[in-house]
Amino acid sequence: MVTISDHQALICHQWSNDMEAKNKGQGQAASDESTALAGVRDKKIEKHLEWLRDRAQGKNIAVNEPEQLSLDFFLPWLPEKQRASPNEMCRMALFTVQRGPRRQYLDEVVFIAGEGEATYTGTELRAENDELVWLQCLFLAGGQNLSKDNWITFTPSEMCQAIGWTPSGPNYKILRECLLRLKATALVLQTKNVNDGHAISLIGDFKWKTPEGRPDKIYAVQIPVKVAQWFGAKNFTRLNWGVYRKLTPIARRLYDWGASHKNPFAIRIETVYKLCGSKAASIENFKKVLLRAIKELNDTGVFKRVWLDKKGLLHIERHDDPRKTEETGE
Repeated sequence: MVTISDHQALICHQWSNDMEAKNKGQGQAASDESTALAGVRDKKIEKHLEWLRDRAQGKNIAVNEPEQLSLDFFLPWLPEKQRASPNEMCRMALFTVQRGPRRQYLDEVVFIAGEGEATYTGTELRAENDELVWLQCLFLAGGQNLSKDNWITFTPSEMCQAIGWTPSGPNYKILRECLLRLKATALVLQTKNVNDGHAISLIGDFKWKTPEGRPDKIYAVQIPVKVAQWFGAKNFTRLNWGVYRKLTPIARRLYDWGASHKNPFAIRIETVYKLCGSKAASIENFKKVLLRAIKELNDTGVFKRVWLDKKGLLHIERHDDPRKTEETGE
């Protein structure tokens, strides 16, 4: 008898929701390339859903080819001026605002603002560099069928320019260190959208040396298929890359929080402190740098207004047109 795992059924359910949301006509008109990819994916999804419905009704289903049950996974295709991050990442303190020596973690709890739990093993990741490198890697894999080919390639110079660094030997070294840290990670997410208990690396294999042991001219990185599943059912936030990559780490955390909510609710300064992974000596000291970050974010115009009230609550008011959060400030 042919059976299907609960996990597989959950994946199909997530992609079904994605189809339903797309069919409501939300968002901007997609590019021809994005539309074509969605059409191919939707046909395959519908085929799987039809199989599930027949199976649930007790019909005798013969599966001659196991690959019938495989699903293709894509990261969102985005225009050059945008990047995307899973909503969970926008609401957790994985990429910290710290400087100085990095801590080592072993199955340590990572703060999430909201429901859910996360644990992390690896070297402390930083917003100032590791996060930018990871988001650019995801961008390069956009629209690519990760189920068949999950490798991306780039030159160190291309990556540095994309994230706003001057191409140079020292920055190539920083880039390699970022990629090695991202490779040596194990993140477990237990949230509403991601709850399969897998510990996964933020990137897979990373190839950067020639057979002779010298730095190669082209780097190659694997993007785990599981990462693509984090983006399922439109569970991601679009970010204005021209603005985002130039923000200081704390301002970037505020941007993440505001952009990942349709109507951002106010949060206490103590929550912002934890969301940033800050180690400031006191909340009062943190408040000083937070106020500078608020001004910095307001100056970009990506939000209608960002402010800290007298009760210590952070407020973010989005533009009436949500696209301005992705497009303003260029």
